Formats: sequence, structure tokens, C-alpha cells
Amino acid sequence: MNRGLRWALLAGTGAAIVIAVAAVARARHTSNVEDAGGEAAVAPPNRLQLVRGRFGDEAAIVIDEGALRRAGIATRVMASAERAPRARLTGELVADPAHTTVIRAPLAGRLASAGGHWPALGDLVQEGTVLGQVSDARPLAAPRSGTVTSVRVQPGEMVEAGQVLMELTDYARPLARIVWSDAALRAPPRLDLAPLSQQGDDHLPMVGAQLVGLAPSVDSLTRAPVYVYRLAQTWPGALPGAPVVALVPEPVGRTKGVLVPTDAVVQWQGLAWAYVQHGPGTFVRVPVDASHPTSGGWLVTSGVAAGDTVVVRGAQLLLSEEFRSRVSVGDEDQR
Repeated sequence: MNRGLRWALLAGTGAAIVIAVAAVARARHTSNVEDAGGEAAVAPPNRLQLVRGRFGDEAAIVIDEGALRRAGIATRVMASAERAPRARLTGELVADPAHTTVIRAPLAGRLASAGGHWPALGDLVQEGTVLGQVSDARPLAAPRSGTVTSVRVQPGEMVEAGQVLMELTDYARPLARIVWSDAALRAPPRLDLAPLSQQGDDHLPMVGAQLVGLAPSVDSLTRAPVYVYRLAQTWPGALPGAPVVALVPEPVGRTKGVLVPTDAVVQWQGLAWAYVQHGPGTFVRVPVDASHPTSGGWLVTSGVAAGDTVVVRGAQLLLSEEFRSRVSVGDEDQR
């Protein structure tokens, strides 16, 4: 191969390499632009900076105004509040014998349904509904509304006089057995109840309950006394055996703090956190005391003070963005 041909081949190879490098650079630039301004990214790649806080320099996540609007992040200035502290006790809903109606056969004979329908387990029966008839006796009607909790016979069967046909239970105002595990607390005439939830029962609307009295037996597991309360209303799934939580006022002074809504608090590493705004688009994650539940949130006594601007919608998104930024900054430091 002569020298001129060899130099031509080398020049062509070098040009190809330059074109490839330029294409990679353009791809990286396009990717960065999409991350900074596209819908998939919430903020520019470098989102962390140090700001001056109550405890010295603190890491803050910085997000531009456009990204804040797209993410739907909302804030609120916290106001001071005062609440009586409440202890947390657990229990369960139980059937109320006084609200159970037993339908019996008025005489011996063959049972027939009304209109070809005989109520099944779980059916809701309204007061006055005709259920069926035994031989030529008067038709059987529900004396009160309730859910069918027991069906003993079926249409077409022979029954004896006084035999139980079915049972109806009214769950409109159920009873709750509360295990009084704290002997220092007195049973108040009224307390608040809510269904127990693995996601935190304190974010649910509380239901008022009136004291019925002391149960005739203690709790089989803890040997603690049990008090019975009647709920003023109910919620879906409020059936006997459902676990509940009761908030009982403690006999001490009132607690002062700020009312922080449920959506403002995020859980991480077993602690509760909230984001406090330290300037336009700048947010610092601070630990908060979530040991004083209230309806719709917590009475926070530390971490957030009156006058602080707190993220009340979008806190979970900020937590995700913060740790994605920490990973990005860590990757850059290793390069």
C-alpha cells in the first residue's frame, strides 16, 4: 500500500471518531435538557444545598416554581393550637344482644317464603318486610331493621312451634369492648373511637361513643378490666370482631403545639418528618413529634413551630426527590 492511500484511510477513520463523539455529546445534552424541563423530572439534577436552620446548616431540597406547580405541592402557615392529651387504648366491636331479633315459627307446619325469596346471610332486612309464612298462620314480618346473622331453616321444611327460623342484628349503633390497659385512666362517660388501621388509625374520622358500663369479665389475655361503649354511628365494615382504637383524655394539663395535617407528615426510618419552607422553592425535612393524634392529623409539639410554612400536599414526592438527589450527588462525587 502506498503512502498516500494509507494517509487517506487514517484521515477517514479519525473523522468517523469525531462524528461519533459529537453524537454522544448531543445525546447527553438532550437527556439533561429533558431531565431539567420535561414532565418526567420534578426539578433540575442538582437539587440539594445547605441553608441556615434552627440547628445550624441543614440540607435543603430546591425546586423551581414551574416544577412546584406541575407537582401540585401546596404549603400552609402553621398556627398555634392547644389540646388535651389523649391516651390510646385498643379493643373490638361486639354484638349487642339487645339489638338482636329472633324470628320464630308461630306454630307447627311447613315454611313458605314470601314471593319466592327467603333472606340469606348478610342480607339487610327493613322493618315491616314480610319474610314468609308457616302453614296458614299470619305472615312473618321483620319487627325491626337488621342484618341477617343466622338462618336456621329453608322454605319447604317442616318446623315446630317456637322453632328459631332466623336472627336479625342491628349494627347501626354497635358496642365496643375497650381493654383498660392503663389503670391510671378513668373511664370517661364519652370517648372517641376509630377503626384500627395499619396505615395509622389517627387519620380517620373519629366516632363518639357513650359509656355503657364495666364488662362482667376481664380481658382473657391481659387480665385488665374491660369497659363497654356504644357507638353513636358506624362505618363500613363495622362488624363484631373488628378491631378499634379508643382515644381517652388523660388527667393532666393541656398540650400546646401546632396542628399538622396527616398529608404533611411522611414516615422514614421509623420516624415522622415534615418539610418546612426556607425560601422560594427551598424545603428542609425536619423530624416532628407525632405522639399526639387529633382528628385529621397530629398536634405537633416539636420540629414545627407556629409561623412555619409547611408542605401540606406533596411531602411524599419531596421525600422521593430528596433521596434521588442524594444518590445523584453521590454518583458525581465518585467520578
